[in-house]
Amino acid sequence: MGAFEYLLMFAAVILGLAVSDVVVSLHRLLGAGDRVRWDVLAPMAALVAFLKIVTQWWSWFATAQIARGLTFEMFLGVLVAVVMMFLLAAAALPDELGEGPVDLAAHYQRVARRYWLLFAGEIALMTGVDIWAQMAIAHARFNPATLLSPVFAIIPAAVVLAFVRNRWLHAIALAGLIVLYLTQFLGRSLAG
Repeated sequence: MGAFEYLLMFAAVILGLAVSDVVVSLHRLLGAGDRVRWDVLAPMAALVAFLKIVTQWWSWFATAQIARGLTFEMFLGVLVAVVMMFLLAAAALPDELGEGPVDLAAHYQRVARRYWLLFAGEIALMTGVDIWAQMAIAHARFNPATLLSPVFAIIPAAVVLAFVRNRWLHAIALAGLIVLYLTQFLGRSLAG
């Protein structure tokens, strides 16, 4: 097992647990049947978290050369970002359903601020570690134009969503992220 596989395995376990949490929560909701008052935002948030995890995992394959040169501090940054992704996924759907009715609209409203702050924080941290690694390991130069990347527009937008409670705005943002994550690697294989 090489350095890349060794480091990726630890982060992959955390991401696997995040996907498992989403699936178990969905299973519980489906099992609760008529007690669930379904709403579109919480399942969309869960789908965004799932797709974010899948695209992150997929993109790691391209970073095999960089992973060999990661320092402990860089890897710690990656792990913190991965834990943030786990918390994002865990927040999307309720874990405990209790005995009474389950209102997914109320659940989303309760967790929306945490969800979007985790979303923004994870992107900021993972992007920061990526830039740091590119500069330190691949000897890339920092290009200020990088700050104009659409990724950097998503961070303040997510922070705004943490504090603005407009359901339509949240639905549009979640739908846009679903499309973004579904199309990000469309047609690409691990070979190229």
